[in-house]
Amino acid sequence: MGVSRISRIEALYWHRQFVCLITLMAILALQSCAISFGSDDVLTPAHNKSNTHAQSQQLVNELNEADAAYAAGRWGRASAHYRVVLEQVPNDAYAWFRLGNTLTRQGQYSHAIQAFETSLQHEARQSKPWLNLSTAHLLGAQLATLKALEALARNEPSRQAVEDRLETLTQLLQ
Repeated sequence: MGVSRISRIEALYWHRQFVCLITLMAILALQSCAISFGSDDVLTPAHNKSNTHAQSQQLVNELNEADAAYAAGRWGRASAHYRVVLEQVPNDAYAWFRLGNTLTRQGQYSHAIQAFETSLQHEARQSKPWLNLSTAHLLGAQLATLKALEALARNEPSRQAVEDRLETLTQLLQ
């Protein structure tokens, strides 16, 4: 079992590295095609190569900052960094997965569900996003049930049904 867990973690790491590499290659390819007209109607490069390198380095730095904040449990900060990464690399399943985890930790279950679903659109064969998606749904249901319980009067006839549901959800999440 330990070997398969390491393999999955390594697979996620290498997948993220591969996505970054493909993105950088796409940026470089587009960079070489980007041209604009100068003041003398002469074709000149729209951006120089140092800009492309700087953008690539900035993306790597954002990923590192996001992962460091995630490891430290700074969910809001990690979430912000993953969002910056996803603005530039919207098909990164790993970043969507991690964003979903940070949003779950912040109690933003509907947004977490969207992030996990987006991660799965890009890489449906990973089991962790599926499990965390189901957990976010259960946590959202638990929160809604708690709010229903708070809204009910003590002598309300449906109170027992709501309490039973809350107990069932709590047991599912253990």
